[in-house]
Amino acid sequence: MNFANHVDAAARDRPDATALSDPTREVTFAELAGETSAFANAIAELGVEPGERVALYLPNSVAFVAAYFGAMKRGAIPFPINMRFEGPEVEYVLADAGATAAVTHGQFEDAIADVDVDSLEHLIVVEGSRGRDYGDLVASAEPAHFVHPRKEGELAELVYTSGTTGRPKGVRHTHGNLSTNARGLIRYMGWSRRDVALTVCPCFHVSGLNVTTTPYLVAGAANHLLPQWDPGTALETIEEHGVTYVFFIPTMVIDLLDHGRIESYDLGTLETIGVGGSPMPRERIEAVEETFGVTLLEGYGMTETTPLAAINRPNQEVRKPGSIGPPAEEVVDVRIEDPETGDVVGENEKGELLWHGDTVTPGYYDLPAENERAFVECEGKTWLRSGDIARMDSDGMLFVEDRLDDMLITGGENVYPREIEEVLYGLDGVAEAAVIGTPDDRLGEAVTAIVVRSDDSLTAADIEAACRDRLTDYKIPRQVEFAEELPKTSTRKIDKVALRERFE
Repeated sequence: MNFANHVDAAARDRPDATALSDPTREVTFAELAGETSAFANAIAELGVEPGERVALYLPNSVAFVAAYFGAMKRGAIPFPINMRFEGPEVEYVLADAGATAAVTHGQFEDAIADVDVDSLEHLIVVEGSRGRDYGDLVASAEPAHFVHPRKEGELAELVYTSGTTGRPKGVRHTHGNLSTNARGLIRYMGWSRRDVALTVCPCFHVSGLNVTTTPYLVAGAANHLLPQWDPGTALETIEEHGVTYVFFIPTMVIDLLDHGRIESYDLGTLETIGVGGSPMPRERIEAVEETFGVTLLEGYGMTETTPLAAINRPNQEVRKPGSIGPPAEEVVDVRIEDPETGDVVGENEKGELLWHGDTVTPGYYDLPAENERAFVECEGKTWLRSGDIARMDSDGMLFVEDRLDDMLITGGENVYPREIEEVLYGLDGVAEAAVIGTPDDRLGEAVTAIVVRSDDSLTAADIEAACRDRLTDYKIPRQVEFAEELPKTSTRKIDKVALRERFE
């Protein structure tokens, strides 16, 4: 079934209830259904056919969601473009997907209008001066549209990876992937129409699109969108709209802890903060729960798992700080194997996470060699290699230890940076920290800590002493660098690729 049918179902069930808002407008479910249908009719009149790709170069907004579902109603394939991509990166993604139409905002229209992509025939702009005007197209089109039929296994959307380690890759999500992901999150989190979400993670990434936006639509619950990250604005939105759930990247949570004026906001409706995208420093979890009076639930997912794969749930019997929770076993199977031998590891032993199940992508778009590398056949199933190193304890709880790519080898010993970073985050005076390997003639790689201080009196000697108390010798940083800030990716993760380039 075409996933876009959920828009009309929500409109039939709760026509006058708030569906979405952004800083400029708010729409009900009935209004959202009408706008998505009008957009579907408008692009059909332009000549966009079912199966063609429609690019969305838009910040989080009502227009983003309406164009996304409108394209899907038409039977086209919506795909968001990373808003940090410019010039050649935008051109590459448009060409790779073979986009025939693109939707953007006037603030960013030049980034699309000036590219040279043969397939691109239609430019639609929200509040801009180039291309076709989004508002005019929607206003002049019929507000009813027959949803193009799609089967569960057919392509619904493309979501491109960030491209931090190479060219961006288009991850294929089927209608079945989206439906299972949404229903799974609603089931595990216990969401209902009474819940209210804040979406500030970008919708060009699964953290914004498929952790809150698509599941909350299926649940018939309100979702409030912010186009960019600002701690004060996020707190104001939680207060104004009575937000009950928000999903953050760990760096966002740390920004909030450092905000300094949390007590001036009424956050009494907030029940749960979901965290994912990268590991949450364990030393900060208790501080978050005490400061906000909430439960902080870590989860795990990838663009390639839509993203539901493992998750801590409200009111689960066993909850362990630092764990991403148990696998979402009604949705996926997990395998942890030695990355060198391919053998399954034992309890509490570290290995690479592999995933199989209903949220796992059928593969990358038009990249057969990449698909061959990423997927492996074992035990009669097709497994996705995650590149994440993890372990499972006796209670079935998963702990992500690090990225396989981030592991460094110093003096012949494997070192996982997260273990060291946990020690650093436990120190007074450390605001942010990252550990990388830098070239060393004798050791091969030297363990190097890059620290953002909240207290300038903190010294490299203090850091070394703390690490010496808690870590074996070869894991102690041989080099400590202080920085004003750490580079971030478009999804606010610490960008270790950029750090390695800077400090090498």
